[in-house]
Amino acid sequence: MKKWMKSAAAVGFLVLFLPYTMTLLINGRQGIHREKELPQLEYQVLSCLLLEDYSWMEDGTLDLMAILYRTECLRTQNEQKETEEGMRSVYDKDYQRIYDAVVRTEGQAVTIDGVYKELPYHVVSAGRTREGTLLGESYAYVRSAECPYDKESGAYLKNYQISKEDLSKVLGEDFVMEVVDVERDSSDYVSRIRVADTEWKGEEFRAMLHLPSSCFFLEEEDGEIRVTVKGSGHGFGMSLYTANRMIQEGAQPSEIFQTFYQDSACITIP
Repeated sequence: MKKWMKSAAAVGFLVLFLPYTMTLLINGRQGIHREKELPQLEYQVLSCLLLEDYSWMEDGTLDLMAILYRTECLRTQNEQKETEEGMRSVYDKDYQRIYDAVVRTEGQAVTIDGVYKELPYHVVSAGRTREGTLLGESYAYVRSAECPYDKESGAYLKNYQISKEDLSKVLGEDFVMEVVDVERDSSDYVSRIRVADTEWKGEEFRAMLHLPSSCFFLEEEDGEIRVTVKGSGHGFGMSLYTANRMIQEGAQPSEIFQTFYQDSACITIP
């Protein structure tokens, strides 16, 4: 009986979905969306955009992301194929907005002194982005920029409580607040933290505690450690929240790129 039911279900599925499946196989995306055929580079950009949730962004900020991804594709010159996750995202509600952003910005990319370079970005800064030279001199073009808008974001400030015992387990040694020494960069992110004789980079410590940012502050409170975190992401390059606000206020893409990347130029490739 079970075997018969499985066979019937399979036949029913084929009858119901075969026309759709054949249309997709024969015509690809164009058979469903009737979109114009794009160059391979633009499909790479589309694939990248479909892997993240950008539903909160203005259309203009989606344009910025399309330009950033296109720049990265040109920089790496890699064939970026659609992953299974990306294919599942193709028909979600935001597909058309993302596709339109790719079309609007077709061929646009960013150069730094005429060269395609890595353009780091993050969700929300701690109020100011970080100096690129902290990543090495080759990132000197990544500016430290004031981002007052970021303080309005719901992701700007987070507070956590963790017991000293649990913190000691994570760190692999007893945590004593009195022997904690913290070094910060000019944007208030933790660059190094030392507990007794053990030292970690700020990003390493952040990863161990699963914190949204390495701009964190530790305080002892009633036998527990209170962790206050500002921002979301590594803090280098473009703050997406600030970029989105700048778009809302009428800023042009070139102005936004120049805010975060020194000597940047938005170009259109042939």
